[in-house]
Amino acid sequence: MLFLLVLNAIARWLAPIQNPKFLEQTLAPGKMPMVFADAQGTVHLTFGRNDTLFYATSANAGASFSQPGVVAVLPNLVSGAKRGPQLAATERYAVITAVDRAGAIFSYRLDRQGGNWQVGKQVNDVPEVAKEGFQGLAVGGDGTFHTAWLDLRGDHKNKIVGATSRDGGLTWSANRVLYRSPDSTVCECCQVSVAARGQHVYVQFRNWLQGSRDLYLLHSADGGRTYQPAEKLGQGTWKLKGCPMDGGRVALTAAARPVTVWQREGRVYQCEPGQPEQAVASGRNCTLAVAPSGAVLAWEERGTLLVKRPGQQPVAIGEGQLPSLAVSGKSVVCVWEKAGRVAVATMRFDGLN
Repeated sequence: MLFLLVLNAIARWLAPIQNPKFLEQTLAPGKMPMVFADAQGTVHLTFGRNDTLFYATSANAGASFSQPGVVAVLPNLVSGAKRGPQLAATERYAVITAVDRAGAIFSYRLDRQGGNWQVGKQVNDVPEVAKEGFQGLAVGGDGTFHTAWLDLRGDHKNKIVGATSRDGGLTWSANRVLYRSPDSTVCECCQVSVAARGQHVYVQFRNWLQGSRDLYLLHSADGGRTYQPAEKLGQGTWKLKGCPMDGGRVALTAAARPVTVWQREGRVYQCEPGQPEQAVASGRNCTLAVAPSGAVLAWEERGTLLVKRPGQQPVAIGEGQLPSLAVSGKSVVCVWEKAGRVAVATMRFDGLN
């Protein structure tokens, strides 16, 4: 009897680190995949291959995807080191933004009823200013798409510039400088992340102030019309003379509360504005998605991808790099690069919602 009790206790202790059931598949050759789940639960996927943008969808929470179709050919497409295409969708439109090596940001709109892709107006209204290729995209509750990127306009120093589209990515507003570092430049080679819900828009970026490359957050409460001063995330700092090439991610809860994940000195941290950062694990290239029960995190550590659901231990899901996450119902969909191909793992977590 005592032996059985000990076995049961060990089983309960090990339960949080047992692998949930997941289905891994290799979808197609490609780089920098990104995944997005819309309000109706459809999962959207985009990635780049050479100069071509591709798009696919899943109606069953990522268990299977449609055959990837060509969105457009963009000569000199940038699709490496977190510089890949960005994606967001409403019930009516799916929008992809992508950058070429000259520093131009292009947008593409799918009318989901008609099924046709259209090329939108160039996003940046000053030529050749997005040369670093880092940009983010999100959509708010009223169907307004928000984008922000690293921009060299005016003084050849990187700053955070943004624009909005109210017609599903066909046209974009006049560009606005959202943040300019008093030390001349923000971190020049880290991903910019954008999240939106309702009228709340957040932009996360890595700054460069007094030799420190820390994460900062911009917030708009009026649909991107005005932004509050940038707020530093976490209490620690990272004095660094080089660029970490790692920008993290921001996502919003149902109440539009921001949750962030980012890397400092080889450690992954989860953080909410105004709160101390919480160390998660060793690793880099982290990302997140928010479920009703909390944040789901993914990152890479020495070539292995790990996913962490709320309150549980990390789960290794395979080899590769540069993960992207989406939550659809009780399923988490993770896509990443694996040996030059787009890999997908769909994990169902009981109690995720």
